[in-house]
Amino acid sequence: MRNLGFVFLAALILLACGKSGQQTQAASASAPAAGSTPAAPAAGMVPSTAQQWASGAQLFDQLGNYHRKITTSSEQAQTYFDQGMRLLWAFNHDESTRSLAKAAQLDDACALCWWGVALTVGPNYNLPFMAQLRAKVAWEALQQAQRAAPQAAPVEQALIAALSKRYQGPQVLDPSNEGPTLTAYADAMREVAKRFPDDLDVQGAWHAGGPGDAGVGARARAASSRREPLLHSCDGSLTAS
Repeated sequence: MRNLGFVFLAALILLACGKSGQQTQAASASAPAAGSTPAAPAAGMVPSTAQQWASGAQLFDQLGNYHRKITTSSEQAQTYFDQGMRLLWAFNHDESTRSLAKAAQLDDACALCWWGVALTVGPNYNLPFMAQLRAKVAWEALQQAQRAAPQAAPVEQALIAALSKRYQGPQVLDPSNEGPTLTAYADAMREVAKRFPDDLDVQGAWHAGGPGDAGVGARARAASSRREPLLHSCDGSLTAS
């Protein structure tokens, strides 16, 4: 009987060790390999990093021929940036974020690519609030843009500096708290527009309602508080009298 007891105890120990080994193997199999690209989030879930946003990016046909030369060493990053801006001007903010995040992934020293990610993932007319994951991505992208800014063109540095008025940290923005922040951002964009009067993208951002809240979004709110009239010019853009 004593021998049977020892056999039974040994069997239990072997069984426990085998189960522990299986759990360790399963955990190892599920863990991402070092240096691997994070998997895309499940359908319906907001990406929690710029890399996850980039994972869904693809190039589309027939989106127009908009082009803005930016400070980048990558032709493909330039291509994705241009597409991201086309999508932004069309108010498809999430698809724009994907393209701009892909551009930043292709050239992580591209300051304006990171600026675009921070801008587009934030609140807009179609999404007037910014959930925690979006706030986190926006703040991290802005910090990346600021780090790359010293090598960027002056107008790119100015746009990044203005966007820093929109995000003071990874805090959530929504209609209950965004008023002062967006007004400060609108004021900063006004100064950028004054400094670069011949840059049509900057003027369009300030006068014509985009990108994001730089135009009508933030400006209309700021204007309404000061009763600043907005008039349509003959080409359909918005101007202030």
